[in-house]
Amino acid sequence: MAFVGFEESHEVRQLAKSLIDEHHPHLKDAIEHIGFYIREGSSKWAGKAKKCTAFERHMTDYMLFVFVNKESWKAMNKKQRAALVDHELCHFTRVKWEEPDPKDARNWITVYGPADDPDSWGIREHDVEEFSEIIERHGLWDTGIESFAAVVREADHQLNIDDVNRITRVK
Repeated sequence: MAFVGFEESHEVRQLAKSLIDEHHPHLKDAIEHIGFYIREGSSKWAGKAKKCTAFERHMTDYMLFVFVNKESWKAMNKKQRAALVDHELCHFTRVKWEEPDPKDARNWITVYGPADDPDSWGIREHDVEEFSEIIERHGLWDTGIESFAAVVREADHQLNIDDVNRITRVK
């Protein structure tokens, strides 16, 4: 059996903190409930997000995990690492509702479920899942794909997975 090891990563946690502050308001009060780990061993993925099982919560006191593949992480530049961690954080959902602002009842605020309640958390799937060949053969046939393509066209920069694969092969 091939070796697989896990080590908590302060580097990934620090990067996640900055991304959470900027892009993930539902995670701001929950950072201590997320475990960030580097995974060593053969893997086909660069990162994974996971809601913890009852046993995992018992053993770690975390509600959620972010796993990053060590080989992929080493091959990525700073922007790619940020994109990977941001991507994994996007998988985490949290129960929320609107309430009148206690400071001004004319305004409404977003309130989130308790960070330490497993029922507050969920996992969000990707916005788009499609094969390149289907888009080649049929174009942007689905409205979700059309919306995704529009966002891609508007993006300031493009991360190219072929670049990561090339760097990995060189090392």
